[in-house]
Amino acid sequence: MWRVSLLLFLGLAAMAVSARADERILSWHSHIVVEKGGDLVVTETITVRAEGDKIKRGIYRNIPLVLDDRFLPLRRSLGLPLTKPFDVVSVKRDGKKENHRTEKIGQGGIRIRIGSADVFLPPRAYTYELTYRTGRQLSFKKERDALDWNVNGTEWGFPIDKVSATVALPEGIKGTKVRGYTGTLGEQGKDFRAELTETGATIEATRPFRARENLTVMLEWPPGLLDAAAYGNQTGQRAKDDPPSKGQKE
Repeated sequence: MWRVSLLLFLGLAAMAVSARADERILSWHSHIVVEKGGDLVVTETITVRAEGDKIKRGIYRNIPLVLDDRFLPLRRSLGLPLTKPFDVVSVKRDGKKENHRTEKIGQGGIRIRIGSADVFLPPRAYTYELTYRTGRQLSFKKERDALDWNVNGTEWGFPIDKVSATVALPEGIKGTKVRGYTGTLGEQGKDFRAELTETGATIEATRPFRARENLTVMLEWPPGLLDAAAYGNQTGQRAKDDPPSKGQKE
């Protein structure tokens, strides 16, 4: 009998360890507002299940800010900025203001660490709301303006059950085309559904994501409808989208 009891205890203990290790992102929704001046205001609502394994005090969010490496020499020669502006607007956990700090990582990226070093989170679900403003994220061509946005990034080491996003364009501007892709870095899967709306577009993944998989949304609208400030950096942006061929000058 004691052997049966011991086996039962060990089995329950193994199940408990497995449950504790099952940290994941339960849902991720991004609301992306395109401002008339060309900046984005992004609010990410991220619900996680913490079990005290990797999520002990909070979470962090990595965001790349360096412009396309292939054209950094050209941008530098034109005296144009080499990185994208970024400011944290607010950070909340379960609706209340949460401690956070930022640090530079990699080649011009930024990491937002959310949580306090001396506050350990009891195992349960938590909802984080991160709002930030960033610029130089749009692309401009003669036939269209566009947003190409990686919704949740490719560096999360957790599976994600649900990923979705909405894009809101300035009043009076309607999208003409929305598309996207899913998968790990470089993949272009089609596991999503997207549609244009009166105010922009919506997109959502049609399956759960494994670790390091992402959803990207691409929304286009007619050119020239934003404020002049949005196009102030158009020379450098055009170099990014349509680099001059050999023997040509921009």
